[in-house]
Amino acid sequence: MDFPTIIEINLRSSGIPGLTSQTITIYGGITTFLGPNGSGKTQLLRGLKSSTSAFASGKKVRYISSGRLGPAETFRSDYDGHRGGAILYDQASYGTKDQVKRRHSVETILGDIASLSERPDILIKVQERLKKLFNRDLRVDWDGGNLRLYFSRVDRDLNEYSSAREASGLLHLVAILAALYDDDVGYTLIDEPEVSLHPQLQSFLYQEMVKVAGSPNIKGKKLIFLSTHSTEFINLQSVDDLASIVFCSDIHSDPVQIDPTIGEFRNRKIKALLSRMGQEHKLALFCERPLLVEGPSDQIICSGLSRRLDLNTEAAGSQILPVTGKGQMPAVIKLMRLLGKTPSVLSDSDGFADGIDLINCFTTLSKANEIATAKGHRNAQQFAKSIYSDFSQIITDHWGDISHLAMSHQYWINRDLEKEEIIAQKRSAFSTLLTMDSDAIRKLNNSDLWLNMKARLDSLLELLSSIGCFVLKKGTIESYYLNAGNLANEEKPNAAAHEISHFPEMDIADIKNVFKDIIVAIVFAAQAKEINEAEAIRDMLLAIVSPALANLSENSTAEELMRSAKSLFGNKSSLFSFKIENNNGLILSVHLSTSILQVEGFPLKIPVDSNPITVINLQLNL
Repeated sequence: MDFPTIIEINLRSSGIPGLTSQTITIYGGITTFLGPNGSGKTQLLRGLKSSTSAFASGKKVRYISSGRLGPAETFRSDYDGHRGGAILYDQASYGTKDQVKRRHSVETILGDIASLSERPDILIKVQERLKKLFNRDLRVDWDGGNLRLYFSRVDRDLNEYSSAREASGLLHLVAILAALYDDDVGYTLIDEPEVSLHPQLQSFLYQEMVKVAGSPNIKGKKLIFLSTHSTEFINLQSVDDLASIVFCSDIHSDPVQIDPTIGEFRNRKIKALLSRMGQEHKLALFCERPLLVEGPSDQIICSGLSRRLDLNTEAAGSQILPVTGKGQMPAVIKLMRLLGKTPSVLSDSDGFADGIDLINCFTTLSKANEIATAKGHRNAQQFAKSIYSDFSQIITDHWGDISHLAMSHQYWINRDLEKEEIIAQKRSAFSTLLTMDSDAIRKLNNSDLWLNMKARLDSLLELLSSIGCFVLKKGTIESYYLNAGNLANEEKPNAAAHEISHFPEMDIADIKNVFKDIIVAIVFAAQAKEINEAEAIRDMLLAIVSPALANLSENSTAEELMRSAKSLFGNKSSLFSFKIENNNGLILSVHLSTSILQVEGFPLKIPVDSNPITVINLQLNL
């Protein structure tokens, strides 16, 4: 097989209506599928199992499922709740003689242990690595027609023991190594190879994959397809490595792959970025909407706010990604977009005050032009350029108007004395102006000029925020701190950690007020709906309460109402309990009978002649 090769994946057997096939390109020995849970990675792997048979040239195609240890769990756990602590460790077996011939079609560990029994050369390769790296040896044996696997410690004088007593990570490792070393196999498809493996073991396993990966036409080589959620199975040293990643978002949408020959990927900055991609950048490959921030401090604060406000940033498909060096932002934005992602940015004020290279990454978007033209501008880029030019001019001509205020800003106090003074002037004046109210601006000389400038800047920042570019009006992230003290200037990550340590004791409303410029960026990137358990129980509550209200009378008892509710709704009614009150009219008092659900407003007080929908919505604040 020559690279690149196009393969059409047959998805007709997926059972998903309307799904027939999708196409991917094979650029090298390892192809990696990335995407959130439910994005179709496993379906694509399974489709490849049949699709690659046409290219197999007499070699086997092996699919290894993520639940590959399933058959072993009968002997490793109280799998049915009837073991009473007497788990069947020493009875562990891995199939019978008649299953060996089907070992390449078996999707679990049974196929791999069968390979170890049939191929002494594969067994030796696995044994040698276990001995030298993990102080383990293993033995495969047939016992009464059942295949058994035993481990022993080479660093201690101990008896061998059943494989069911060994760590699951080592069992996974043995299974996958056996599959990798099997040269009868030309195509190996592994769903979630990282299962039960700690990061260092994942890294070792990936290096073993690299050694055997290649065209099946070459002796000892095989094509490897992975579906993973682990950065340890991603190698990014070049554009060609990136091309071998298939990005999945939904099984009904075509997966995204980059073409390494297009001009953007030959850009010097992007090539350099790929060569030094760290763990944080790799994590961003797993999300749909990365939020780019300027460094570790910004990441710490954003993550702290996300947790405190239950924004579920990562679960919603975002990732807070620190980009060291403001000059790298445009390159990272371009890279993420080429990968089919939708990046947003949270920038310090100097991301605008120093020039418009960063915001040009957003003003060129079609949505930006739609908004700008609706406001009467030619296009967004011209809108931004005009405002920046006029802002620069007003600082040059009228710095003295605002300098008495701007010189107290950290941008001015901590300015680089070796750089031109105009840089510090623009930075400090920008943040000062944006945080002043109209009354304060009217006290400045040439106040009409400054009021007009602020209105135009606010209009531009509003446009930018609607398309994912957020500028911190106060300056840097440290300008928002309440508790960091002198740490902010000298030990930025420590200061950020100290700041978020106070979040639990702060009122939510205060946090939203102080950090609103930051929170709006996180919310935009996450795009997650608020988890509200009151909404989740409202329909059930209405269904149970309405009949109770209809039957409520002077002679009713709470016990009667509960019995009626249980007869109608079964165990669901146990979530609530009733009390009857009479306060100038009958009132049904509804209590929540669980502490698991976090719902405020209980007990609910529902008058007998009221509209329960209106009352419940009001008292649950819905």
